[in-house]
Amino acid sequence: MEQNSQPQVEKYSYIDKPKKQTGAKWLNVVLVLIIVILAITLIVFTTTLTTITVDGKSMFPTLVDGDRLMLVKHSYTLERGDIIVFTRENRNNVKRILGLEGDVIRFDFENMTWVVNGEPYDEEYVDGGYSENYFAMSPQSMEIFTQEGLTVPQGHVFVLGDNRNIQGGGISMDSHIYGALDTSNIIGKVIKIF
Repeated sequence: MEQNSQPQVEKYSYIDKPKKQTGAKWLNVVLVLIIVILAITLIVFTTTLTTITVDGKSMFPTLVDGDRLMLVKHSYTLERGDIIVFTRENRNNVKRILGLEGDVIRFDFENMTWVVNGEPYDEEYVDGGYSENYFAMSPQSMEIFTQEGLTVPQGHVFVLGDNRNIQGGGISMDSHIYGALDTSNIIGKVIKIF
């Protein structure tokens, strides 16, 4: 008898592989992604950003009691018109920058306007004029009421509250009273009001 010379081929039966749990894996990926995003947000927020609540009338009508401000604490450039938060006498203050280091600041009584580097400065955010008490002079502020004005020293800014006519005769405690502010006291620059 003749033997079959063809090699025998083993036959395999198809084995069903267990279905992958793709839904569970995607859920794990999404959860890990959310945790990473929250951690990054927390790190950025605590090291770079902060919030503060307005308490007082010195920046009215721009800011009112209860407004929340978001500040950037590092890597910002200060410009005229910026709103900043700083500490003075163990208290947080919110004011607007009128003068930068090297600027010459003076008040023009004839036109009732601030003059920066010889040019009248338009403050469209100021409403209601000036209270009688606003021009009370202190030794630190005498220069701004002279023709020569005050030259803002290096490392300082000149800040004012927007409200120049606080009800009850109050005044904003700012650079027109205590002179230029040392920038080392700045906590941050306001980037959002909410």
